[in-house]
Amino acid sequence: MEVALAATVLALTLTGMIQVVTSGTEMLDLSRKQTIALQILHGEIDQLRIQSWPTLTGYNTMGASMGTGYPSLPTTLTSANDPALAALIAASPQIQSIYTLTRSVTSVQPYQDPQTSPPYTSAPQLLQVTFTITWTGATGHTYSRTSTTLVGANGLFLAYQRS
Repeated sequence: MEVALAATVLALTLTGMIQVVTSGTEMLDLSRKQTIALQILHGEIDQLRIQSWPTLTGYNTMGASMGTGYPSLPTTLTSANDPALAALIAASPQIQSIYTLTRSVTSVQPYQDPQTSPPYTSAPQLLQVTFTITWTGATGHTYSRTSTTLVGANGLFLAYQRS
């Protein structure tokens, strides 16, 4: 009887330990991927800040955008259309298969209604650029992080993040 009880306690303890190890591994995977995702977002914003204003205002005509004004449709960034991401993928090729990065550009000043598509009558002076990165964790859940920055024609900028 005592041996059976001891075996049961041992079995329950081992089961609990396996669950703790599994849970810890999943949390470690999420933390690692989230850290890399945030580094990618920070890198994109830093790269954006050194771009010229004509390059930034040209984003609305690139990729899968309307091409007639702002806001642009989200553009999926790859090593072919984003030099910062290309450098990162060259250093760590597995990143390309784990993460999906998109960029959206919206004019804050002057404001353009998203429901209309005619081009601006005056050039944009303040743009809001939003990067969104998504990935799937070890548990199969999809995670996403967003980072937004405001960039002005005269160098005004501000960055904030939300998850």
